[in-house]
Amino acid sequence: MIFVLVFLLALVAAVVGITLHLVLRERARRLHSDSAEGMLIEQQRTVQAARMRMAYTSASLHHGTGLVTDEVYRHHS
Repeated sequence: MIFVLVFLLALVAAVVGITLHLVLRERARRLHSDSAEGMLIEQQRTVQAARMRMAYTSASLHHGTGLVTDEVYRHHS
């Protein structure tokens, strides 16, 4: 019984800790992303991530190299 209570308390503490960490990180991101340069970089990375998600489908990863040839050269240069 004591083990179950300790486990539940540790689980609750972990969830609260992770939630607090994520909230504080998001708040810090909002405070520091006021510059236009930071916003442009974030937008470019979002677009790049969307392209990668579309290019690297499950079928392409399981039935080929998973990389489009121009992206292979882009990552190795």
